[in-house]
Amino acid sequence: MKYKNNVLLVSGNIVSKMGSTLHNIALKSWLISISHNAALLGWISALTTIPMLLFNFVSGYLADTKNKKRIIVVTDFVSGIVCLLFALLVNINKIYVPLILVVNITLAICHSLFSPSLRALVPAIISKETIKKTNAVLSNLTELVKIVSPALTAYLLTIDSISIKTLFVINGVSFLLSSISEMFIDYRYKNGNSKSSVKDLFYNIKDGFYYLKSHTVLFKLIIFAMITNLFLSGYNVLLPYYGEVILRDSKIYGIALSFEAAGAIIASFFIYLSKKKEVDLNDIVKATIPQGLSLIIGAYPHSYALFISVFLFGYFLSRFNVLFFTYIQSNCDESYLGRVFSVIFTMAGVLMPLGDIIFGYVSSILANYTFVVIGGGILIATLFIFNKKPKVNQTYNP
Repeated sequence: MKYKNNVLLVSGNIVSKMGSTLHNIALKSWLISISHNAALLGWISALTTIPMLLFNFVSGYLADTKNKKRIIVVTDFVSGIVCLLFALLVNINKIYVPLILVVNITLAICHSLFSPSLRALVPAIISKETIKKTNAVLSNLTELVKIVSPALTAYLLTIDSISIKTLFVINGVSFLLSSISEMFIDYRYKNGNSKSSVKDLFYNIKDGFYYLKSHTVLFKLIIFAMITNLFLSGYNVLLPYYGEVILRDSKIYGIALSFEAAGAIIASFFIYLSKKKEVDLNDIVKATIPQGLSLIIGAYPHSYALFISVFLFGYFLSRFNVLFFTYIQSNCDESYLGRVFSVIFTMAGVLMPLGDIIFGYVSSILANYTFVVIGGGILIATLFIFNKKPKVNQTYNP
């Protein structure tokens, strides 16, 4: 089959993303419904993110020096087992924070190992001409999952025999199915020097950072992602709180996620149909300013305003993400991709724990007006970082 790797890569990811989305919606809704406290959700999110950031640098090194396919298969398998154990141990009538943290941190570490390996694997198993379309398809199906999952979650929980625990089981099974799918990907690992020391690890991390720094456009984009993710972490904390507490409707959160995903699907569809193969900085920047403007609409305390806001936000965020990752995969040396992605994921997420904590409290104080702070922050970051044309990239010689 000509597109065997494309199909296996996408299908495996979509199955696990479906389970993960069900899991996350159920977990956040459960925490908010019992505690009515956005700050608790913020703290749990922050404490989960920190270990993931610490592992990101190691994961990039492993993605460049070890078998990428094996990494994604093993991490999906471990994630599946952890989710099944969580479903077995959790008490849905009581929040036991240590158990939630252990499970979430383990899943976060697996994700930090999985993501750079997956992104670095794409150019090795898929032709360069189809990378952009593959990213668009993956993004499109991912957002479709976000539309289906909230409705599916709500429907499943109306069935008397199904509880939140069942959704955790579904997530575990989805990870295991994804792991099985990835086993059949055709990938020939070039076994290099299997012996590595701590010195080699730090040298390779530093090497990846300097390579990235020499690429001026990429470095600007990563600084932008780092700053805006501080505000986007607030968006992730605010959204479930907005529905449960401000609008007093538990269904709002799931519906809002569906609208956000619908916008993202339309964006991915247009990118897929685009005949332009090359991605430049202007394409990416054009998707950033509307992100901030769209979120400000959500400050008006009405469900319709919220749905319009998140729909537009989903559209422009998806456009940014697809173009951003396509630019990296098309312009970076393949031998550096794992380390480059580990630096990207680390720098992009380094301020997110702080954002989770800050906006957990800000949401409780400013309520719906938190959208103005988040949207305004993204606008200021865009104008500050992209106000000058970047210099020509330097040539990096390790």
